[in-house]
Amino acid sequence: MQQQLESISDFLVMSGFQYRIFDMGRKIQRISNQTFAGIEAQQTQYPYPFQQKAWLAFLFWDEKKKQEPVIWFLSFPIDEMGLLKLESRDAFVRDLLENIGENMQAHLQGGAGQDSLKESPFSFKPREDRLAIFHALATVELNQAPSQHYEHTQQYLRGEVGFDQWQFLGIQGVADVIARLKQDNNADSLAEALPELPDAPLDIFMQCLEHRRFSGRLSAAVSKRLEQEMEREEVRAPLLASLIRALSSSDAQVERVRLLSELLRTELAHNIDVLAAISGRCWADFNDEAFLHQFLEAASSQEQNIFNILLVDLMTLPEMRSKVLMGLRNPERSTALSKRIGGFMGGVIS
Repeated sequence: MQQQLESISDFLVMSGFQYRIFDMGRKIQRISNQTFAGIEAQQTQYPYPFQQKAWLAFLFWDEKKKQEPVIWFLSFPIDEMGLLKLESRDAFVRDLLENIGENMQAHLQGGAGQDSLKESPFSFKPREDRLAIFHALATVELNQAPSQHYEHTQQYLRGEVGFDQWQFLGIQGVADVIARLKQDNNADSLAEALPELPDAPLDIFMQCLEHRRFSGRLSAAVSKRLEQEMEREEVRAPLLASLIRALSSSDAQVERVRLLSELLRTELAHNIDVLAAISGRCWADFNDEAFLHQFLEAASSQEQNIFNILLVDLMTLPEMRSKVLMGLRNPERSTALSKRIGGFMGGVIS
């Protein structure tokens, strides 16, 4: 096996594991096994780079055995062309062969797959809310039961324990409900509760919701709550940003673009938290050229270094580079935007 193994995909396939791969950098979302094999072969650009890295979760298990699955959280640098840097991947594969491969069955039996990577320079630990929603999504993938906090979270959303009693919610219970929106009437329960949720639990639910696609009543409820926040005299930028990130996973794209366009016509367009939430999660909406232009105009109100950071982050996404460059050439751009573009081209592109 060591003579033939050249990639992480090789290891997983040749070991006979069932496996799933997820991007953890922006939204937590599946990357097909075939797509990842193409990424490792440098035939495919990494689709969701963040901070010039691929942030990955590997979930794998032996279907013939009843042990807990193994989870790896690994990050690898991405080059200027959007391709995985093979030197780092190769270094990990060498470590895999030396430190993990021979003992994988023991790790599966003991459920200690993550621990064996603690010393790897490529491993990372996700933030608590991301770890919770990943584990919830993994239990759905594996047809496993939710955590013990699931039922209490459902009762909370139904108003049975009082919406002011959110301190007793467990983040894993929230994640389990979001991962199961299509089960047990969870989507409708959340939609009905949204107008009543205090800020703290609302933020927790929205942090998880950004990783799960939704539509219908729940989409309308998130939009309505965002509109209410936009109308407040006192700006609460972190909560606004949380709602925007959650809304990015709604299937109601036309309504989302309308709402965000309205937002960008207000003073909120100058808030960096709001701008970062839009560019970091709603990039697919920039297929609308008018919306992209509106965003670039809003971003030009920021200092040059912030403008540069926003654009570089967008342009690392393979589908966005050409669109952003075209947007920068828009002849209807303002003087302020032209100035920021000049600074960007001189300081970043050159």
